[in-house]
Amino acid sequence: MAAPWTVEQVNGMAPDTASITASRKLASAAKWQRLGQTERLIWGEIKGSDSMPYQTCIDTAGPAFKCSCPSHKFPCKHSLGLALVHAASASAFATDTPPPWVAEWLDKREARSKREARRQTKPVKPLDPAAERRRTAAQAKRREQREEKMQAGVEELQRWLADTLRQGLARAMEQQSWEHMTARLVDAQIPGLARWLRRCQEARYGSEQWQGTALQALSRLQLILDAYQRRETLPEPVQADLYELLGVTQGKETILAQPGVADTWRVMGKWTSDADRLQVQRTWLRGERTQRWALLLDFAVANAVLPITPEEGVGIEGELAFYPATWPVRALLKTQQGIEPAQPNALMAACDGLDGLYRTYAERLAATPWLERIPASLRDLTPIKLDDRWLLIDAERRQIPLAPHFPLRWELLAMGGGEPVQLFGEWDGDAFFPLTIAAGARLQGFYALHMELA
Repeated sequence: MAAPWTVEQVNGMAPDTASITASRKLASAAKWQRLGQTERLIWGEIKGSDSMPYQTCIDTAGPAFKCSCPSHKFPCKHSLGLALVHAASASAFATDTPPPWVAEWLDKREARSKREARRQTKPVKPLDPAAERRRTAAQAKRREQREEKMQAGVEELQRWLADTLRQGLARAMEQQSWEHMTARLVDAQIPGLARWLRRCQEARYGSEQWQGTALQALSRLQLILDAYQRRETLPEPVQADLYELLGVTQGKETILAQPGVADTWRVMGKWTSDADRLQVQRTWLRGERTQRWALLLDFAVANAVLPITPEEGVGIEGELAFYPATWPVRALLKTQQGIEPAQPNALMAACDGLDGLYRTYAERLAATPWLERIPASLRDLTPIKLDDRWLLIDAERRQIPLAPHFPLRWELLAMGGGEPVQLFGEWDGDAFFPLTIAAGARLQGFYALHMELA
């Protein structure tokens, strides 16, 4: 019998909130004409707009989805609805031999997997010394060409900034050339700078006090440009920070080849955001023995499905390989030995006060001046709404603002009920974005709640 996913995990696979809403209408076993499962597969048939029922199948080992409906979304509402039915009542699925259309799909998937495995394990014929020299020279040439493109893009951005800001900040923000410059940076193979420039422009619409936010973002952008111009004089960890910020990262194979850090890595919180048809999933972990923070970053383009991550509080027993950095926090899962059940007290064990938050952020910022965010577990903070401000207040009446783009402010206020709570989230130096709350004897992830309420 296939292990059912949680509703949170199913919602996390949806391409958009509209698909979640549509799938809920199909999340009843009574709506499906046929339901079956094996240790790996679940399938079903449901009446659609065509004369023949839609045939839907899910390979939980992937996960992978197959549906005969004409939807261009992936996974479609029928696939999500089938997964929701299985999450709610797995016993409604008969343990049966897969029908021919399911078996045919699985055979094709396994055949592709075997071809890929053979391709990866096929011995690579050693190159002769001359061919190896040519390949090394070609790689060096490609790196040199990219550096030339990046250098030209940085210089063009520097000139554009000087010309644009000479008009004054307010007028500069109204110029139509921001999008052109952003596209130019993408062409120059520095997508990280394009993202940062877009953030500078978006500050214009953040609040009535947008000038300070915009100036801060532009100042950090200038700092990045100055650092790139003298990159060869920077320490290697700082160079690694800089290149990752620019969008130049090392391949996964290189990172996974490094020694791993073994621990039980507790899932502290996660969030998924969308930008330019790119889904970015951030999953924060903390090592129980090493007390080390780790960030898993997963990306999915267009309708691709993001990896399924465990719920908050769950422990992943395994090794992580970390990307080089001044503060190595981004990581890849190198090996996994098992999964431990969720522990609600995992959040409280790592909690700190506002003094600890400020101290940690100051230390990280001093080492990495273009730091974007740090993870933070905070204890005994009371959510309140004061006039038009949303705040977290500690016992000494000190306050920090909630991030203005946090979508569940009223829900957080209701969960707090006027009492102190324990929170895990991200601090960017100005505001706190909650990801998880310790509510009574359990942990509640805000992203899961956000998807349920969407």
